[in-house]
Amino acid sequence: MPPAEDRAGNLQVPVLSQKHALILLTILAVSIPVLFGINYLLNADTLPVRKVAFEGPFRHVSRKALERAVAHAVSGNFLLLNLETIKARAETVPWVYQVSVRRQWPDGVHIRFTEQTLTAQWNGAQWINAEGDLVDLQGRPGPQALPSLSGPDGMQDRVFSEYRDLSALLNPAGLPIASLTLTARHTWRAVVDHNLLLVLGHHALDEKVSRFVMVYTHALVNQRKQMRRVDLRYSNGFAVAWRNTGADAASGAEG
Repeated sequence: MPPAEDRAGNLQVPVLSQKHALILLTILAVSIPVLFGINYLLNADTLPVRKVAFEGPFRHVSRKALERAVAHAVSGNFLLLNLETIKARAETVPWVYQVSVRRQWPDGVHIRFTEQTLTAQWNGAQWINAEGDLVDLQGRPGPQALPSLSGPDGMQDRVFSEYRDLSALLNPAGLPIASLTLTARHTWRAVVDHNLLLVLGHHALDEKVSRFVMVYTHALVNQRKQMRRVDLRYSNGFAVAWRNTGADAASGAEG
């Protein structure tokens, strides 16, 4: 409300009552210490982090590598920590998969992590985990016994998906995939049971492999060691190249 004027035209400024003045002083008396307290608590040198605890399997992850990765992010005021930054830093460490971070009152940080579960090698330099994500171990060695997948850059999702589908057909027959390749011309080749080459062609891989497995389990399983190569690029059958002392002999099998 604007100041009122008296009959002489002079402004009349309202004066705070004692009650209102007392309320104002009370608010100031409470607010000022609170503000000073908040400022103190949020000072970078107040409540420093003194303890950083890690929880995880540590089978492949190095504790020292984790400590180095998060060192800067966990320094400073306990209340001002950016937990997302700590999480992101921890996830840069080779073999780390998922990370959760929480404060531990009054001066600690608890970092829990899980390690990658690698399923296959990709193009000889990277790895694919159980969820199909591409993993870079930054030059560190990975498991030696995993299957090798290869293909054009950016095609790891498709190759990994095909690997899972074909494995579901071949594993029950005792023919685990050692390697699966998608060539630059988009043809598929697989090596199963370590040294049996399957030439799969461009399409209908599941149908072709299902036909082969059915015949293999009923008629060819006892001749597995003599089989060198199976060409599945036929509409209703396949051809087998045998390991002979002389030239390889090819034989056909109707589906």
